[in-house]
Amino acid sequence: MTSFKENQEQPKIVVGLDIGTTKIVTIIGFRNSDGKIDVLGYGKGDSTGVQHGLIFNINKTVDGIMVSKNMAINRSNQEFDSVFAGVAGRHINSMEYKHVVTRRNGREEVIRQEEIDKMVEDLENISVQPGEKIITVIPQRFVIDSTRETSDPVGELGERVIGYFQIVTGNDFEITKIIRCINDCNLIVNDIILEPISSALACLTNEEKQQGVVLVDIGGGTTDVIIYSEGNPVYTKVIPIGGNVITKDIASVCQIPEDLAEQLKVNHGTCVIEKSNKNTFITIPQFYESAPKQISEPFLAEIIYSRIQMDILNQIQKAISESGYQKKILSGVVLTGGGAQMRHLKELAQYVLGRNTRIGFPDIGFNNAIPSDLKYPMFATALGLLKHGIQVKEQGDLEDGIIGSAEMDDGKKKKKKAENIRKQSVTNNGRQAKNSKDKKNIWESIKGFLDELTEKTS
Repeated sequence: MTSFKENQEQPKIVVGLDIGTTKIVTIIGFRNSDGKIDVLGYGKGDSTGVQHGLIFNINKTVDGIMVSKNMAINRSNQEFDSVFAGVAGRHINSMEYKHVVTRRNGREEVIRQEEIDKMVEDLENISVQPGEKIITVIPQRFVIDSTRETSDPVGELGERVIGYFQIVTGNDFEITKIIRCINDCNLIVNDIILEPISSALACLTNEEKQQGVVLVDIGGGTTDVIIYSEGNPVYTKVIPIGGNVITKDIASVCQIPEDLAEQLKVNHGTCVIEKSNKNTFITIPQFYESAPKQISEPFLAEIIYSRIQMDILNQIQKAISESGYQKKILSGVVLTGGGAQMRHLKELAQYVLGRNTRIGFPDIGFNNAIPSDLKYPMFATALGLLKHGIQVKEQGDLEDGIIGSAEMDDGKKKKKKAENIRKQSVTNNGRQAKNSKDKKNIWESIKGFLDELTEKTS
């Protein structure tokens, strides 16, 4: 883990916060002079107030965030007052939307980026179902004058531009709960991003995104699917089942507590029955009045295989088919998240999905010297949130949120904090700040990030 000397100039640090179903992770980092991302400190707390990606207990979630936050501060010796957070869960939905624009002088003047930005802005303001909020608008493809299809129309001539966009929405109340929990920990939410997009930032190469790839993030409560094509995220899907359901299956069938079932899954489990050892028996100790018992590895594997095959892999295949991009996925499938660490999952997924499959480790753009504890798929979302935050700050969309920065005196800190609190209040009330172009709310920041991602990868 990187540290700084007293006389060493401190970089602009960023904090990513992942509120997951099984864990809450805070990671502090910065981009070094070599262009790689270094980690200064991290913390992990238990997530006992979240189920299936949804916060159901505010106090327990706040406790988990505080444990994670304080651990990260102690390890890094860095204070902070703002974070980049993720949003996921069963409430996330997406739909395709067509937006048509007729341009004057389209045969003489090329299409400008400002025009595409305006199309996105138009869709950010459309009406959605009551209680829903637009999280982000993702450009997918454009048709110019009904003759040419492209993912990047900027610079071309055309009078009629048809844009196809993916609009991702979430439940306004669920998003508000995320912000409230973070605020209750004396933190400001700089930005919110879809968790599968942040995982993709940490696990996918630009080549994979260009050629077409499916990222599958298997968390504790949900399995998030996101498809990239020609460099852009073009489809998202939330499958409301994750690794915790497998644990519950084992606990129910074997009639044991869930913590022991989790140990059996991690230490002895496989999702390929043929890979288990039929001569290996696992002894389950006595609990309460039940006598000790033994189960075979193949028996445990059958429980795991049944759930993964039917409710995860088959649903992933269905999502790929429904996306309409199945023929454009040339780089295969990347599995990440805590559930990706299940033994032989890569082989089973490759067989069921019929595509090249690899495990996605969060190492794209990071210093090789980051803590070894973080070099696992389960930390892909948190590291991706850190990377996203660094990219957003480098674009100049947000001010530094660090307490005690040498370049910020007390007056500037108070002024900045008051401004952040004002922005946070606007966000919590569901209003968009449109007083100035350079005062973007969190939803506009997400659009800006996706526009920048499109420019870099096109």
